[in-house]
Amino acid sequence: MPDPAAPFRLAVVTPGGKDGRQAFPQGAGQPGDPGHLPVNFHAYAACTQGSYWSGDTATPEEQPVLLLIGSRMERAEALLRHLKAAGKTVVITIKETGLPQVSAHFQKFENWSAFQQLCTMADGAIATTYDTEPLYRAANPKLPVTFLPPPYPVEEWDLSSTEQSGVFIGTRQLFVTSRSHAMALALVAPVAAELNQPVSVISGRASDLPPVKRLLNKVVDYSHDWHRRFAEGAPHVRVIARQMPALEYLRTLAAHRLVFQLDQSSVPGQVAGDALICRVPCVGGNGTAERLVFPDLCGHGRTTGELLDLTRRLLTDAGFHAEMVRKAVALAREKMCFFKARRDLADFFGSLGR
Repeated sequence: MPDPAAPFRLAVVTPGGKDGRQAFPQGAGQPGDPGHLPVNFHAYAACTQGSYWSGDTATPEEQPVLLLIGSRMERAEALLRHLKAAGKTVVITIKETGLPQVSAHFQKFENWSAFQQLCTMADGAIATTYDTEPLYRAANPKLPVTFLPPPYPVEEWDLSSTEQSGVFIGTRQLFVTSRSHAMALALVAPVAAELNQPVSVISGRASDLPPVKRLLNKVVDYSHDWHRRFAEGAPHVRVIARQMPALEYLRTLAAHRLVFQLDQSSVPGQVAGDALICRVPCVGGNGTAERLVFPDLCGHGRTTGELLDLTRRLLTDAGFHAEMVRKAVALAREKMCFFKARRDLADFFGSLGR
């Protein structure tokens, strides 16, 4: 029986996975600390000074557990049974939460059946996006569900740069249609050129190619080739073709006046979250973080033309730029900071089984 007076610490567990075990005794810690940054699903552990575990037989010390459900749902079901047998309170959440990703999972009826079983066995569920909240209720109307997007250490971290210029393209997956990566670069590049501003874009790995092209991609990098050819006709566009360490990536982002994207994947919004801790406005995107902390700039309900107009204004109006950053930080402290997430997680887990 958990001690009600003990501080609330959460273990985040994923079956399989490559990240291994990581403890967050100092919460967010400091930028540059070893291990995974305290963002995305690691943030749930970090905001409670908890831990993150990978493995099919993980048995964390913490009593409350957040179990991540990946595409192989039978592994999540086996781990859920293991955790329940160990006396843990287990709340589930879908790991790949983009609407196209979720839809792809459930194209196999076996996955939908497995998901229903998970929603029957679990003590509760956390919806990280607007679109997944009703999904858990559809699978099990009696399952306790709360909307709690991944928090960001907005109060602990400020990675802002004193020197900023140009536009940073927030997406990198050229071959994921819902990311609209090529369209974002093609539309914003002329606007930046018109205002004599540089554009930086990351040429991501082409992991979503068909199998044959994925094999050929080891010889010819289709993504990098596309970006190289685009930049030949747009000399103000800088293509970043190497994989950067996480902190270097954030420092690079922070050196820009704004982030631009046209992502329509309905994801939790790590692009906007990264921009937030770098104190950089994020234009476009319909993710959760985009809608919560950049409501005046996000792509939800706006045309591409309107987003380009906002981009022009951010690049030319210093007062508007400063106001958008100030408002984003204030909204994040109200809706997506570590303090709020820790309190909401403790309240939700505490309500289960009453």
